[in-house]
Amino acid sequence: MSTLVVCTTTLNILRRTNLRLRDCIIKENELIDYALKLGHEVVAITDHESVSNSVKVEKYYNKIKKDHPNFKVILGNEIYLCRNGLNGQNFIPKQDRYYHFILLAKDAIGHKQIREISTRAWQRSYMSRGMRRVPTYYQDLFDIIGENPGHVIASTACLGGCLPTQILRAQQDNSLVPKIYNWIKQINELFGQGNFFLEMQPSNNKDQITVNKQLYLLSKELNIPFIITTDSHYLTKEDRPIHKAYLNSQNGEREVDDFYATTYMMDTSELESYFSYFDHSILQEAYQNILNIKNMCEDYSFEKPLNIPRLKWKNSEEHQINKEYWISKIPYLKTFWESNFEGDWKLADKIVLKLESNEKLNTQEIFDEVNDNLRIVKISSDVNKTHWSAYFLNLQNIIDLVWEAGSLVGPGRGSGVGFLLLYLLDITQINPLWEDTKTYSFRFLNPERVSVLDIDFDSEGTRRQDILNKFKSVYGQDRVSGVATFGTEKSKSAILTAARGLGIDNDIAQYIASLIPSERGQIWSLYDCMYGNGADRQPVKQFVYEMTENYPEIWTVAQKIEGLVCRLG
Repeated sequence: MSTLVVCTTTLNILRRTNLRLRDCIIKENELIDYALKLGHEVVAITDHESVSNSVKVEKYYNKIKKDHPNFKVILGNEIYLCRNGLNGQNFIPKQDRYYHFILLAKDAIGHKQIREISTRAWQRSYMSRGMRRVPTYYQDLFDIIGENPGHVIASTACLGGCLPTQILRAQQDNSLVPKIYNWIKQINELFGQGNFFLEMQPSNNKDQITVNKQLYLLSKELNIPFIITTDSHYLTKEDRPIHKAYLNSQNGEREVDDFYATTYMMDTSELESYFSYFDHSILQEAYQNILNIKNMCEDYSFEKPLNIPRLKWKNSEEHQINKEYWISKIPYLKTFWESNFEGDWKLADKIVLKLESNEKLNTQEIFDEVNDNLRIVKISSDVNKTHWSAYFLNLQNIIDLVWEAGSLVGPGRGSGVGFLLLYLLDITQINPLWEDTKTYSFRFLNPERVSVLDIDFDSEGTRRQDILNKFKSVYGQDRVSGVATFGTEKSKSAILTAARGLGIDNDIAQYIASLIPSERGQIWSLYDCMYGNGADRQPVKQFVYEMTENYPEIWTVAQKIEGLVCRLG
């Protein structure tokens, strides 16, 4: 195999997520761009127990795919595999471990299986020693992968994986060897022949070399293919000090010099320099196995048409409506009553019942506004190929349940306050036509904009659990979930984080961060502070001076980590 082909078959696996612990300083676009620069053909992105980045990766992958048709991005997850039933109460120190294990999706079905496995892990997650643990049980793999194998590729991961750990233990305890063989055979049978790989990694670490050599012997003896990967936590060798500072910003003097010494993307020649103990033909076999993985994995998309589910809707009292009369007042009601979708004519009914319940609402101004609201609801529904009426009726019932749970509900906030239909459905408590401050319905729903509606409302924080319990009792335990928010290193926090990791006094960091301007609540980026934006923003002179003359090391770290996901809310 030629040098060019060798160069294009190194599998770089990105362990990116910083949701529970600061671990990685690579952004997905940087990883892909650098892989292309090095001439690689394939990268795999496997966050530590998270698939939340998959949609973002797909969008960037689609941007570069046309110009690089031979390049492949594989999505997956690095799970924490442990014994069945492990939890915070029965964890046994020095015995139980959360072993790393790699799952790669071959197709859309495979990614769905990985999502289901991840969901189970998060549902049983718990806090321990300041970190959220998200265990995946072996039974999860048998339940989900075992029911429909052939869509997910597995590999044994780094030294934190179960197989590498047991290999090292077996050096002192030979009785573990039969268990190692049984584990490999069982996993191979679960995923299917050709879908399970033994993973070697480049390092001068004595344990990693021992594991690599033993994996090769096991591969030959048990007919299990092996691969060589880079476990990428930072992008290049030059980024190692930045990565160290980032990790130390959270954990003080965290060990980063040995374990993370080679956890960056390499070209093939550098990679091979760590495998002098292997004949070149062995490396060629690893490269071919990587190509096999690439060819087994197909492209797929997460994009789906908008589909609003029909949840439980608020029951209305039986009431005879004079439809002919109301159509004369609000002509667009006819369109909704004649719709073949149940939600449309139920929405029309509820609007009329509200109008009939209060004489103050029976004005021409309100009739005209209702008609216009219905018009743009219809147009937007057609543009988005959905029925917004279902969304409104869903939310109407949700608001009622919040009240029933004993919580107050805020009168309304955001652009939804300007949409009269929401008031008539009791979703908001503010009639926009009765207020002195002018609001505009198009800010909430613009028929020309293809986007999902978003209605915000406030409830009592102290009643949060009561509200969730109410939802679960009505919709089902497995139909109510929390929504994650991902915090990122903004420019000010990047300065503070960098200084903390470098051991620079916090007062100095606070002073430098205070030099970063903000406009209308938006904080300037570090780039704009240093260089301006070529338009209305000029470099901040004092900031530039501090970063170039006094604290260039802060700038080196901060500009690299700005924008990283760093926490989960």
